Amino acid sequence: MKYIAHRGLSSKAPENTIPAFELAAKEQRYFGIECDVQTTKDNQFVIFHDDDLQRMAKVKKRVRDLTYEEILKYSIYKGNEIKKYPDLKIPLLSDYLEICSFHNKTAVIEVKYVHDITMLTELINLLDNYPSLSVMIISFNLSYLKYLRAITTIDLQYLSDDISDVEIYDARVNQLNLSLHKDSISKTLVNKLKKEGFSIAVYTVNDAKDALKFENLGIDYLTTDKL
Repeated sequence: MKYIAHRGLSSKAPENTIPAFELAAKEQRYFGIECDVQTTKDNQFVIFHDDDLQRMAKVKKRVRDLTYEEILKYSIYKGNEIKKYPDLKIPLLSDYLEICSFHNKTAVIEVKYVHDITMLTELINLLDNYPSLSVMIISFNLSYLKYLRAITTIDLQYLSDDISDVEIYDARVNQLNLSLHKDSISKTLVNKLKKEGFSIAVYTVNDAKDALKFENLGIDYLTTDKL
């Protein structure tokens, strides 16, 4: 079972920031580093989880309504060990890709939002600048993944809190693997999905006993904040 650092090593630095990614990159135990991606008003790919800046930067403005230059006016004020990292800014996807590439970590990119689905073509074009980089793209948005499958052979994972038979069918037809919430996974479900040829990831696991349980079930990837 391979470990993925959730939003970087988010237990040691604010989530989805350069310090969190760099800390995860230096840890041998992590196969990959996960991040959240969305687009700005001026079509830049930035790394940020929430729709708006309220939780992390104390600003009630949506990422999608701002240009990247406007976003850089705000600093991140919340997160683990925040006092060690003053004046943190929201990074570009390219900043993260450079770190993953340099440290030979798999880039696990969750697509949260794009202004237009055709911008996913630009995402693939950006990734093409890193030919040696291993990449997985994940999303709760099935339409995004279907579009991506039509233009790339990259490993794609459909995120689901509680997978349904219809979603399993869609994933199979579109050659998507699955990333499932830890509370939705059972031995019966894993056996069924394995028989159908799926690779399975689990999120977000921070208890060592749970991690061992999932490893024994045959889970392929585990996303964690701190393990």
